Amino acid sequence: MALRRRPTVRLCARLADFFLLLLFRGCLIGAVNLKSSNRTPVVQEFESVELSCIITDSQTNDPRIEWKKIQDDRTAYVFFDNRIQVKPVPPVCRVPKAVPVGKTATLQCQESEGFPRPHYSWYRNDVPLPTDSRANPRFRNSSFLLNSETGTLVFSAVHKEDSGQYYCIASNDAGSARCEEQMMEVYDLNIGGIIGGILVVLAVLALITVGICCAYRRGYFINNKQNGESYKSPGKSDGVNYVRTEEEGDFRHKSSFVI
Repeated sequence: MALRRRPTVRLCARLADFFLLLLFRGCLIGAVNLKSSNRTPVVQEFESVELSCIITDSQTNDPRIEWKKIQDDRTAYVFFDNRIQVKPVPPVCRVPKAVPVGKTATLQCQESEGFPRPHYSWYRNDVPLPTDSRANPRFRNSSFLLNSETGTLVFSAVHKEDSGQYYCIASNDAGSARCEEQMMEVYDLNIGGIIGGILVVLAVLALITVGICCAYRRGYFINNKQNGESYKSPGKSDGVNYVRTEEEGDFRHKSSFVI
């Protein structure tokens, strides 16, 4: 059987080290057998390198061939269809810690390094959530919508059954990554406590009002000054009366004694 060659790929190595060692191994994937003409290429940083992919045996007319960079036993990125596909990193998840029954709640999941743009899925207690709670009888007591493009999970009205451990997974063709679990608690509103608190406040205000009225009636708030004038007590007499006579036209004093 004649050998067929797939188009070669030119990559530019841009790693921190000065030399990059790439290892390729021949493998049998399904009905396709592949090998490389150069299994141990060595290239300096910022120099181009040509990698070959040869199909020695195939039972399909158009096999899918991907180039993957493996680092620390993990796929760093994938090259397919003349595009580099990057595996997502662990997304950032935001989950409210406590929500009262009947209120709305929004959970967010965002990842910015994956390429192509990843899709998002949410899990509660390790159970995958559908995009619409009404579409699955298992979640008939819930009311939420999941946007797999933006990673937003919105509850229109939470129930006690919505409490649990939540986490999100971002995935694309290169791989997937998840965030850490976060607890969301749904609690009942203490209506009796709220009403009791309101009654206590009203009682305190009533007592303050009665106290002020009693103080006014007893004169604690009456000011001694009236019409801007203050009361002044008369001074003591010095025992001398001054009398003016008609003849003299002047003053003379007259002594008086009080016994």
